[in-house]
Amino acid sequence: MISDVRLAAIILVVWTAAQASERPCAEVVGRIAALNGAPQRKALRVLLSGDFLRDHESLGCLFHYGDRLRQPLHDLLRDPKFRERAVVVLFLIDDPSVRSLFLIRPPSYSVLCMMLEPASEEEWALLRKAASNGFNDRWIDYGAIQTLKLIASPRSRQILEEAGQLNPDRAEQVAAALAYVRSSPPPLSDADLDVLAKRTAEAVKIGKLEGVGPPQYNQARDKALVDFLFKTGSDDLIYTATFRKTADVWRLRGVQETMQAMRPPPIILPLRPTLLLPPPPDLPFDPPAIPPLFPLLQPKMLNIEPPLFHRRG
Repeated sequence: MISDVRLAAIILVVWTAAQASERPCAEVVGRIAALNGAPQRKALRVLLSGDFLRDHESLGCLFHYGDRLRQPLHDLLRDPKFRERAVVVLFLIDDPSVRSLFLIRPPSYSVLCMMLEPASEEEWALLRKAASNGFNDRWIDYGAIQTLKLIASPRSRQILEEAGQLNPDRAEQVAAALAYVRSSPPPLSDADLDVLAKRTAEAVKIGKLEGVGPPQYNQARDKALVDFLFKTGSDDLIYTATFRKTADVWRLRGVQETMQAMRPPPIILPLRPTLLLPPPPDLPFDPPAIPPLFPLLQPKMLNIEPPLFHRRG
């Protein structure tokens, strides 16, 4: 039996989470992070059941409180309705304990984008299969090719060369990835996070790089998210990179597309031809000579006689 006090607390937590769209996400997620046990799990379930993850700002709020939300997110992995959403958040916050999950189930785009440090033959095999479109999913092969590019090792180069033959629909992307790997880029790690973020943005670069956002840290300040804005044709794309700090050195842990927006086509006004008119003639000003083109603007003449219908015979 749940006591009346505990039941009231649970109801309050659920109501708070349900109002996420009406409050700043930091306040909503902060309230949930401050809870424990069943109330926290229930509030998080309600929060993720709506469109909360569709808001780009929401990812940053979940990341900031990620360490306090790790356990309830793991609990949600047992719920088929919330499994995918929990996986996305767990990989975003760089939870190492979740890596074994994708070896026993079909992977997702988010999973492939966070596999920059394959730790086993099974993980390398997964990257190889995904890059060759072995899962028949165009998001998965895209994420795998990008990850192999950023790994930039002899083994990732070999897998990319195989993918170029087995996945011709991705020939352009594979060629760009191989060009990057063959340039022998330095590892994506640095003591200066700003420098590393800019270097990562240039490595990922989709279309034209428009800007690199400021870092957003977790509470412990040993992890950070950084957004990259790219323009490709009529689309604005935001890629979000996850970095982790170890022994005073920041390392890239993964990068994935988190938002796409279409820009309206520009309106191009036609150029009007310039009319070259001759100068006006130099004529003396003579008011009576002005033709009555606009009779309403002419001076009124006083009618000194009475109107005809008032005239008597």
